[in-house]
Amino acid sequence: MKIVKSEREIDSVEVAKLLDTSPDNVNYMARKGILPGYKVSKFWRFNRRTITRWIRENQLAEA
Repeated sequence: MKIVKSEREIDSVEVAKLLDTSPDNVNYMARKGILPGYKVSKFWRFNRRTITRWIRENQLAEA
């Protein structure tokens, strides 16, 4: 079964590249509510704009 993604939707692998971490860590963070995401079937999906905003806000918090 092929899951169709919209252009605004990214998966754990793409988020992992943005965060320089593993997809497993991204899934863990989503499960714990640290990252804003939602499940489609058994896969985590993320809104590209929301993740970009989350990264920007968390980089400012660390500075």
